[in-house]
Amino acid sequence: MDRNSAEKIKLELLQKMKDMSNTLADSYGDFSRGKPVFCDASTVQARMAYCNACEHYNKNTTQCNKCGCFMSAKTRLKHGSCPIGKWGKDI
Repeated sequence: MDRNSAEKIKLELLQKMKDMSNTLADSYGDFSRGKPVFCDASTVQARMAYCNACEHYNKNTTQCNKCGCFMSAKTRLKHGSCPIGKWGKDI
């Protein structure tokens, strides 16, 4: 692996970690203020429908290959969003 490839992988991983951290921090903030952090079942189902049809979704692990998140969990969070814009936050 050349230096450019390694740097690209590093930057992608850092971006995934930042996005995941933001989602969790925002969710924790709502939780600490007594606000709901989870979506209703219909929103979760609609989000998962997008994921199930997406080329970046790994059905075996329920993981998104773009953001690295486990979508079976992320789709339940109001502050969760699709990394390629197929669905957004429910706040």
